[in-house]
Amino acid sequence: MSKIRITAWDATDTQLERSAELYASVFAEPPYGEDPGTSRSSFIERVQRYALSHADFRFLIATHGDDVIGLVLGTGAAEGDWWRDRLTEVLSHEQQEEWLGEACFSIAELAVSPDFRREGAAEQLMDAVLENLPYETAILGCYADALPARRLYSRLAWDPIESGVHIGASPALEILGRRLR
Repeated sequence: MSKIRITAWDATDTQLERSAELYASVFAEPPYGEDPGTSRSSFIERVQRYALSHADFRFLIATHGDDVIGLVLGTGAAEGDWWRDRLTEVLSHEQQEEWLGEACFSIAELAVSPDFRREGAAEQLMDAVLENLPYETAILGCYADALPARRLYSRLAWDPIESGVHIGASPALEILGRRLR
């Protein structure tokens, strides 16, 4: 069996479309239940927009042979960032100071093919995306019902910040943070 390889997105449409197919299939699974077509197109749009507009944009892809088997998307998040600004509405002032500061890194997406879960791909992706960042902390939101993902984040030293959070019409989320320094 060949090794899992982690690389930065090469900015080609081909690699983005292959990644979007993986994303759509993973997020069609429970508890997410997203429509694959809508999920695929929104992922492509989000990656393209973040690449142009977000500080410290990082989109890494895990491959096994020629297959895209995982991905992680993250960016810097300072005041004015949509996600960070939504978090300021649900976190206490103390939580904001501790985890958001003036800026932090935000993991927007992590997806791994079912065939490669518990094989180290998610850990490798997270280690690579968080490497050498100019931030003190990183944050992410995870569906409260996504128990395997929550166990993964716990193993990777992500701390619960707030539970039962709803951003707009989202299902209940758990907001997690990780110290980077």
